[in-house]
Amino acid sequence: KLKEAAQEEYDEARKKELLEMAEICERVPAYPATTFREAVQGFFFQHLAVMFENPFGGNGPGRLDYYLWPYLKVDLEAGRTSLDKAKELITELFIKLHERIAPADGWVEALPVGGRNKDGSSTINPLSHIILEVITELKQTHPSVYVRLHDDAPEDFFDLTVKYLLQSGNRAQIYGDDPMIAALHADGVKIEDARHWTAGGCMEVSPQGCNCDLLFAFAHNVARTFELIINGGCLLQTGEKAITHSKTLADYETFEELYADFAQELKHELNILLKRLDIYLECYAKYRPSFLMSSMTHDCMERGRSINDGGARYMDYGGSGVGIPNVGDSLYAIKKAIFDEKIFTGREILDALKADFVGYEKVHSYLLGLPKYGSDNEEVDAMVDRVLLTFTDIIKSHRNPYGGHCRPIILGFVWVVSHGQQVGATPDGRKSGRPLAHGLSPQSGSAIKGITAAINSATSLSLDEVGGGGAMMWDLDSSWADPDVVKPIIKTFIQRGGHIFQGNVMPVERLIEAQNEPEAHRDIIVRVAGYSAIFVTLSKTTQDEIINRYRYHN
Repeated sequence: KLKEAAQEEYDEARKKELLEMAEICERVPAYPATTFREAVQGFFFQHLAVMFENPFGGNGPGRLDYYLWPYLKVDLEAGRTSLDKAKELITELFIKLHERIAPADGWVEALPVGGRNKDGSSTINPLSHIILEVITELKQTHPSVYVRLHDDAPEDFFDLTVKYLLQSGNRAQIYGDDPMIAALHADGVKIEDARHWTAGGCMEVSPQGCNCDLLFAFAHNVARTFELIINGGCLLQTGEKAITHSKTLADYETFEELYADFAQELKHELNILLKRLDIYLECYAKYRPSFLMSSMTHDCMERGRSINDGGARYMDYGGSGVGIPNVGDSLYAIKKAIFDEKIFTGREILDALKADFVGYEKVHSYLLGLPKYGSDNEEVDAMVDRVLLTFTDIIKSHRNPYGGHCRPIILGFVWVVSHGQQVGATPDGRKSGRPLAHGLSPQSGSAIKGITAAINSATSLSLDEVGGGGAMMWDLDSSWADPDVVKPIIKTFIQRGGHIFQGNVMPVERLIEAQNEPEAHRDIIVRVAGYSAIFVTLSKTTQDEIINRYRYHN
């Protein structure tokens, strides 16, 4: 087609361009690329082929700056191209990637930049800068560029990352690179593979080219499990009996007795879920062998098995617990109100929950006034951490038929709304049906001491046990426009061991205007969870959740 177009072209410059394109397409990916342009074209063909075989949004390009930089470096040294031309080519590539995925905004093509080499050295290079510049300037939702930021990153790359956060239209996702490497390594990944990690889908961290592609498998409603324990095995919203457990909050004589029953029920539910997933994984391997992807995954060829049939080096799939901060806050409230200070009885608090606090304003006021996760309170932070470790210990101990395990990935995604709708009022003061906390973020509105205290709480958790990443949502109000103010916050977050920093930086009034007049605001992009989307295309429920999120003030 290109050669035919060239024959019909009268403009010599355009004809030359078409013939060059034809020559490149004849060469790659059948033969190794010899130039940066060939490498970009070869990548795009290969990526399309993988996506045709695996038409799912979680299979992203991976570390584009890492494996394309050697080609660009040689071309720059030979004088064959320039940084400006390279930027133009990356811009065109990103537009093509956006064309494929944009109709389904919730699907994500993850593209991490920055980070480290297998030997621990930094891989940040001029192409890393170009990619951040391009995605900041392009007003589109895809690809999802995630920044791997470490302490020794160059200051200009740090500055560019902050600019990306503030000016890209709410699309930035920043990873603490060294904390993520440590978490993956603690999860059983070899250190050289852990340093070469990538992210798939919303945020699912895994060693690049080494893992089965079922990176995320479930999101368990931990808050609902807790509700069943304190309400005699019944749902608060309907009274329906869901499990055989019969004790209510009024029946427990000690806090540890209550916690033991919660942990036991959580283990029971997760074990059932994990056994079902094992069956699914075996079916996945049989009916979706993914031969092309397998050929590009480490150890599949050597083992003679496909990526999902025991061929990949790591057969670990991921799972999340939704509502962990809510359960931690609720347990702390119960411990204080009932067992330590004896302000209320278990019956009084349970009755208040059943009534959604209507007629129990005194109880509600007391519960809301207690310290919450996100306020840098050591005791309540420790309770959230206890719940987190209970969850991670359970799922990490499970072994699937291929010898892999379940890698904890704590994120909220759209489940903060849907799972929250299934949960009645909670002892942290949250009302029935309201959204749950995003990943490991404080419950919206509870971090009243500011973002520094909230970061201290979030980074006090045992994040090394969350090998797939612990997501945190940090929505900022318009007072955070100054990069010099934001930069120290990001540095503090990373230095204290934070995993993922993301959020919206936009006046809430503009979102309300967009909700009321959608046709006039089709350009507004928001951070939903692990992905960004055009605000007016979201459901009213999701729009309301974003509007009602707590905004940290500078």
